[in-house]
Amino acid sequence: MLPQKTFLTMDCALYSSDFDVTSDISIRRLMEITQGAATTHADRLGIGWDRMDENGLFWVLSKVKIVFHKPITRKESGFKLYTWPVAANRLYLERRFEGVDGQGELLFSSSTLWMIVERDSRKIASRETVAQYYNFDFDTAECGCDNNFDRVRKDESYSLSYERQIRRTDLDLNKHVNNTNYVNYALDVLSQTERIAEAEIVYHKELKCGDVVKIYSKRENNAVYVVGERDGETSFTVKFTLAN
Repeated sequence: MLPQKTFLTMDCALYSSDFDVTSDISIRRLMEITQGAATTHADRLGIGWDRMDENGLFWVLSKVKIVFHKPITRKESGFKLYTWPVAANRLYLERRFEGVDGQGELLFSSSTLWMIVERDSRKIASRETVAQYYNFDFDTAECGCDNNFDRVRKDESYSLSYERQIRRTDLDLNKHVNNTNYVNYALDVLSQTERIAEAEIVYHKELKCGDVVKIYSKRENNAVYVVGERDGETSFTVKFTLAN
């Protein structure tokens, strides 16, 4: 069911550079598109970066889940994207996405969980503060992707896949690793032929230039679990469900 109120829709063109070695859309590129739409919609709703910054607040992306209902290959020249925020529920603020093709068939769904954080204290904003800014006529439309995330924790069943030093090109304007880069670090544990049916990304601690992140992974049936650690602390976790 597509949203009917407080939503944004946009037509997204796809180009050859948007696809990866499997000829499927790059997950990183899909995240860039959806987060760009989220930024545009937040600006239109009056809760974008500038207004939040003026009031000593900022948005933090905590979790991303993507479900592919059918492969998005180079045969697709683009898709129509719908995005809408969901009423606040305890800690996280959810934003949902649906991508449909030219025939109206569902290509993918995504659920993203965000927090509003106080800039100076780095603490999560109070419910009262959140309600002051995050107060709309919210749509209740479901998307084809739930907001439940597997608990991924490294144990003795994980093995070290590789290490990577964070460099200049990993960083964004906030001078830490852009959230879309983490999924690429996880994808590098896969073979060139493995394709993704679902992806779950959870962010724990930021990475900065010069940091060395160790990438650990394990496999269970058609799932691949990835943990990125810096100095023994978890920076991010990923679960990939592989396509058959």
